[in-house]
Amino acid sequence: LMIAVYIAMRRRERRVDREKAEAKSYFFSTVSHDIRTPLNAIIGFSEMLKTGFPTDAEREQAVDSIISSGKTLLGLVNDILDLSKIEAGTLEFVYTNIDLNKMMKELEDSIRMRMKEGVALRFVPELPQCFIHTERNRLSQVIINLLTNASKFTFEGEVKFGYEVRDNELYFYVSDTGCGIDEEHLPHIFERFVKVNTFAQGTGLGLAISYNIVKKMGGEIGVTSEKGVGTTF
Repeated sequence: LMIAVYIAMRRRERRVDREKAEAKSYFFSTVSHDIRTPLNAIIGFSEMLKTGFPTDAEREQAVDSIISSGKTLLGLVNDILDLSKIEAGTLEFVYTNIDLNKMMKELEDSIRMRMKEGVALRFVPELPQCFIHTERNRLSQVIINLLTNASKFTFEGEVKFGYEVRDNELYFYVSDTGCGIDEEHLPHIFERFVKVNTFAQGTGLGLAISYNIVKKMGGEIGVTSEKGVGTTF
């Protein structure tokens, strides 16, 4: 009996190791593709800048593409670094007193330019003033990750975000009128290396990183979604 149990445990361990290896292989192939795409754009447009453009408008468009691709690369690198810090347990958390309404309004202003034409972005504060003691950078990182995802998959309507006071806790939310998430994907949405939409840009690490940050800060994170109606994190 002990031998049978040992064999079963070893099989289970090998299966888990194989699944982890497959997930990491998929992740690295995805990252390689996501890194090559903006790099090719940066190199291509930079070479074209050397030879010159017929019009100022074309040159300005090339510069904008280089800047956009550079920001995409920086986001990928930051996600990978954050994941490695989470795995090593070295992700830093520094708590300070912050004006929550001011912070959320700043996030609204910074994300607004990423919204598609015809999609509104709206911050809804519950209180006229709200001062809290928290990790500003990490809280901002989570909200930005959720808003960025919402902006990718919302093509009409609005993205709304804010907070509510529930007993002694703050409940943050990001709600969109986007394409929604298939029910079969919801249980795996916060797992590492998971991309629900393989055509969307990014490593698929944003939600996994957000999950770990929220848990580290003593909170909970979840999602509800209806296909074709929208999603709320």
